[in-house]
Amino acid sequence: MPLIDLKTDLKSLKFGKDRLGGGNSGQPYITSPIPEETNNLGILGNDFLLRGGINAVSDSGKDVLRLGKMFLDTKSPSGILFTAKQNLLSRTAVATQTSGILNEGIYTPLSTLSQAGVNAFGGHLNKQGINPFAQTGPNSNNENLYSVKVKNNQPIEENRLIELKNSILKNPNSPILRSYSGGPGSNLGIGKTNIYFESSGNFKTLASPPFINAATGLLMDKTSTQYTSTYTTTQLQEAKPETELGRSVGIKQDFRAQLRKDIISSNIISNSPNYTGENAKNYETRTNLQNPADPTRNLISYTNGSGIGPVDKINALPIYKSENVTGNELKNDLVKFRIAIIDNINPKKKTFIHFRSFLNSISDSYNTNWNPTKYLGRGEEFYTYSGFSRTVSLSWTVAAQSKEELIPMYKKLNYLASSLTPDYSGNGYMKGNLIELTVGGYFYNQPGIITGMNLSISDDTPYEIGINDEGGSDSTVKELPMIVRVDGFNFTPIHNFRPSLQTITTPMTDADLTDTNTYGDQKYIALAAGGTDNY
Repeated sequence: MPLIDLKTDLKSLKFGKDRLGGGNSGQPYITSPIPEETNNLGILGNDFLLRGGINAVSDSGKDVLRLGKMFLDTKSPSGILFTAKQNLLSRTAVATQTSGILNEGIYTPLSTLSQAGVNAFGGHLNKQGINPFAQTGPNSNNENLYSVKVKNNQPIEENRLIELKNSILKNPNSPILRSYSGGPGSNLGIGKTNIYFESSGNFKTLASPPFINAATGLLMDKTSTQYTSTYTTTQLQEAKPETELGRSVGIKQDFRAQLRKDIISSNIISNSPNYTGENAKNYETRTNLQNPADPTRNLISYTNGSGIGPVDKINALPIYKSENVTGNELKNDLVKFRIAIIDNINPKKKTFIHFRSFLNSISDSYNTNWNPTKYLGRGEEFYTYSGFSRTVSLSWTVAAQSKEELIPMYKKLNYLASSLTPDYSGNGYMKGNLIELTVGGYFYNQPGIITGMNLSISDDTPYEIGINDEGGSDSTVKELPMIVRVDGFNFTPIHNFRPSLQTITTPMTDADLTDTNTYGDQKYIALAAGGTDNY
């Protein structure tokens, strides 16, 4: 062999006869002579001045020629198989609104050949589709583009959601939401892909009308003990509680409550309040926070508002004066948060300000003072207790979620800021203002004084610009930021007990650690809500 005994200069080797029996595969498709010297590459080498070198254009031409020979090669199936595989991949892809016979479009060798020809110029053509040069921008006329095919003025019957709705109504008991040819659910493009209402696809057609078993909360067949977790549109509309089979009403109950009914123990999840029905205790109902996307709202006039009133009723709750906090449920929040300004003439009266408890941070700082003393002959200092102080820092956010809340929100912020200024007696003497702070059960009607506060407005806060439907001035609002952060709110509590070490009367022993202690009045953390506490 020449390569073993080195009886050749290698340049005399010829291509061909590379198959068993002396056949010729015709490859490589393009051959080039070996350069006489390596420095012949010189400045014409790769990446000189431009990507691919000066020969980049001619190299692209050779690539086109080489690929063309591969696709037209009658001695090798590689080109045909490559084309077939690309179309098979397209067939098994997910179908879209722009899909044709093949879900991602037809592949032809023209796409690869064209791409090889424009590589030297940085071009990028379409791999799928009959025309690799078809435009893909938003202003193109390529009907295979989603942005072109789906128009905002298309007939309603061509809307995909309308088509989906109509297909469901035609066969409401079918478990299949959509079915199309090919796709991921097919075998090598043969068959269909079915999208079920439930990913498992398990479905059982129930006798009509089905009902919800009172014990299990599961959708049941009247004549069967079998159940399914897949509900069709008809079943959801017709299913009734077992005790209401005579009533023509659809499902109106909270499914979570139904499914967990009569369960007396669980290591997975706890019970929850009812979220639907007359006595619903969902978050919005309990805290008087309406849905900003309420379908009953009428947004035709910005000046008149939504027609459903303020979204956040606590934010819109006005300032009021009373001996006690209102019993109206309008004040309810996840965490009670209010500030009451004590009347200087009649301390039984307080002016109440309620904010939504968008609390950012709370700092409760306890400080003590010890005076040092040095005695002759001793190197260390001795300390004498001399006093105690406590400072609370609080920050929260106030945000208007509807037009009706903006002005009441600022009225409350203005009144709160005014509480740091003096109140004057009839004789003209200044009087400071005491307040009561309530934050959940941590502070509950805690008397004290405000020593400082800041109103901060972030640079990304939206503004109300105060114009009406005609573009004129709207006198019901003003040009104000919709979100204000109250920070640097420094509060010094005035305790209704003498600050001291809490007294504890403890009949308990270390052998019995059940808490039977009687705690004294030194309740720095209230643990209170209403008339009772946990001391």
